[in-house]
Amino acid sequence: MSDRKLLEVRNLEAGYQMDSPVRAVRKVSFDLAHGEFLGIAGESGCGKSTLAFAITNMLADPGKVFSGEVLFQGKNLVTCEREELRQMRWKEFSIVFQASMNALNPVMKIKDQIYDAVKYHSSEYVSRFDQRVRELFDYVNISHAYLNAYPHQLSGGMKQRVVIAAALALDPKLVIMDEPTTALDVVVQRKILQKVAELREKMGFSVIFITHDLSLLVEISDYLAIMYAGRIVEKAPSKTLFSRPLHPYTEQLMASFPPLVGEKRRLMGIPGQPPDLSQEITGCAFFERCPKRISGLCDVIEPQLTLQKDDHIVACHLYDQNPGPGDAHAVPKTEHTN
Repeated sequence: MSDRKLLEVRNLEAGYQMDSPVRAVRKVSFDLAHGEFLGIAGESGCGKSTLAFAITNMLADPGKVFSGEVLFQGKNLVTCEREELRQMRWKEFSIVFQASMNALNPVMKIKDQIYDAVKYHSSEYVSRFDQRVRELFDYVNISHAYLNAYPHQLSGGMKQRVVIAAALALDPKLVIMDEPTTALDVVVQRKILQKVAELREKMGFSVIFITHDLSLLVEISDYLAIMYAGRIVEKAPSKTLFSRPLHPYTEQLMASFPPLVGEKRRLMGIPGQPPDLSQEITGCAFFERCPKRISGLCDVIEPQLTLQKDDHIVACHLYDQNPGPGDAHAVPKTEHTN
């Protein structure tokens, strides 16, 4: 393992053990360096939240990790015992849940809720908890006066920042944020994202930020990964992916958001529906919705992630590798439309 790698996900498959297994995460692999900010985007139902829970080994029944490894500083979290994981959570890694504003206990004061979490997972900060909790509120720009407030006395954005503060209480090396800005207005979303980016720079932790809104991540993430039907179909440095998306799904996902500058244009959604993840998928999962599909290829053979250039990988037959002499990168094929 490279010294730079904090997290290594290898061929992770996870989902839900129903009458027919739902494979919500399929063959996912990626690395995360110390201090890196990785954004993961995709439609609802593409497996993003399941991936977050699988990485932290927090999938409750009927959730299950079917295969693969999650190496955190070399330790496989998939095979860790329950008590070992409990000791690592919050202290080594933490998670901010989707709709986490509703995770706060309505009948407990904010300060008491953070204290319970700190005491349960580590005694390091218990002796100086009052000082620590004030530091945390300073980090997220909340007045100390709200330490003794109840959740209903805080706005949605403030509650979200409280949950982020709690996730940082024990100085974790990794914070996973699963759509933490859902249900907040765009102004508050941007403020929270800017605060997360600022704290990451100041404290040095790594971030995996999961969202269905790709536009949220372009400016602050180091890398962007696009998920579809349980797989990562494209991953690149943020600015590279934003300026030159390769996968047809990424192109259509980006085209679904209005531009900030330029002429007005009619926005187009992505036709069709994602595939049923309880069924086996033959070929490319995006085949039925893809405007550039190649019949006889895309519907038969599953495309594999291949390196293009500038640390840009994509799983699409339009970019199957066909290197010539002296060319180490893939050569895009001619685009086809059915």
